[in-house]
Amino acid sequence: MRSIRIMATVILALFALAACGGGDVTVPPPPNAQPFESSGSPKVDQIIASWRSVAIEEMKKDAVKEETLVEEIFIIDNGSLADVQNHYMALTQNGWWHVRRMPGLQGDVLLDGYEHGTTALVIGAIDASKFNGKGIVVYTLRGTK
Repeated sequence: MRSIRIMATVILALFALAACGGGDVTVPPPPNAQPFESSGSPKVDQIIASWRSVAIEEMKKDAVKEETLVEEIFIIDNGSLADVQNHYMALTQNGWWHVRRMPGLQGDVLLDGYEHGTTALVIGAIDASKFNGKGIVVYTLRGTK
């Protein structure tokens, strides 16, 4: 009987270790975000198209499985890049950690990254109003290694 309890404890401990890095990896869209169609700026639309191809290739190079990739693009009519940055920084309260090798907020562009266990998240945001467009365009790509 004692060996069964020990074995059950070991199995439960292994399940607990396997669960580390798990947890909630959902990423809510920024407040007041709408699905992206166009910013009204050809320059911003070109930047978003570039991010889409580069981000996917970089995720694959980082061993993220292609079939797990989830790409989302939003536009926010009212808000700032700092609001977007703060929204994603709040993920750190839910087990995500901020990737320091990303440039972060620089002028009219935000490029950031987060990880949660084996899940990676890349965020790109740009203030389209600075490029004759409208709103803040937010690009996210999430995937699992």
